[in-house]
Amino acid sequence: MDRQTLIEKLKNTDEAERIYTVEDVLSEKNEDLYQVLICHMYSEKSRLVRELIVEAFKVLDITPFFADIAKYFESSDAYVRNCAIEIFGAKGEDAVAFLTSIMDHQNREVRKLVLDSLVATSSKYSIPALRAALNDKAPNVMMTAVEYLGKIYDDDSLEDIMKIFEQTTEPMVRMSCLETLTIMGKPATVDRVLAVVGGKVMDSIYKPTVLRLVGEKGSTRHLDFLLSFLNNKNTMYFKEIANAVLKIVSRHDIHKLDEQHTKFMLNNLRNLDGYPEERLTFLYIVSHLDIPDKAALYEELASDSNENICLTALEHLAVTDRDKAIRITEMKLAGAKGEFRRMLQGLLETL
Repeated sequence: MDRQTLIEKLKNTDEAERIYTVEDVLSEKNEDLYQVLICHMYSEKSRLVRELIVEAFKVLDITPFFADIAKYFESSDAYVRNCAIEIFGAKGEDAVAFLTSIMDHQNREVRKLVLDSLVATSSKYSIPALRAALNDKAPNVMMTAVEYLGKIYDDDSLEDIMKIFEQTTEPMVRMSCLETLTIMGKPATVDRVLAVVGGKVMDSIYKPTVLRLVGEKGSTRHLDFLLSFLNNKNTMYFKEIANAVLKIVSRHDIHKLDEQHTKFMLNNLRNLDGYPEERLTFLYIVSHLDIPDKAALYEELASDSNENICLTALEHLAVTDRDKAIRITEMKLAGAKGEFRRMLQGLLETL
């Protein structure tokens, strides 16, 4: 098949005929025809034909045409742009050198898509390019690099990302940094972040992510910071605060908190209506602590209207008084229905 014949065949109004035509190009492996297919992608209306063209380019050797595929990045059609990412991604390391060479493209959106493509290659050789993009002046490109370096856990870029967080005043860039620091930060990272955001007086926009960072990467010295938020003025952030406290208590095997906050958690565990997830988290925290009459607390909570609280309390009660946990479970099973009944049956089998 020659170029002109291919052009005419691709004009056929019958979708099936266009599919057969692309398949013919794939089987012939004639490089003289690849350019026609590349250009046809812009005008093709059929999703099936487009997908077949992409699949063809993923298996054919189109190295000489990388620059033409890269033009897809500039398309106003999001599908075409994503096709370029998919094609380059399939080429793996073979595409890295080319993609790196166009990272200085004048269009920041193209630079962002280049990073997407580099990550799609799954090549370790794309990492230096991602690190270099941390210096990009366009916030969206820098944020993309920050996020990807976090996802691949590039520990060597931690300090650079920390410096970006400390130096930028752009809230969205800071948020991207916080997400990545939550993945690969350290206790010292938490200290530096708190210094930047102002600690307890931080802007509310940062609170949920900072609280999560403290929970994921904080040490015992950060527990007081978390507990300082644990009051009835911060109910909006109860979930983040409770989860963060639980992570530190669990990670560092903490068995005692100050009396004030222990009482606060016990009170809210019993009475915090409308916050089922937070109550359950408080229960998990309390289960780690050395408090008097813990078995009595579990027995009390076994009668809670919240099914998850009830089941979790029974599980913990079984550790200290297995026979009592079995008796209560059997009693509740007699009147239970649906999913709760199935869960009680499952619990009874494990006991």
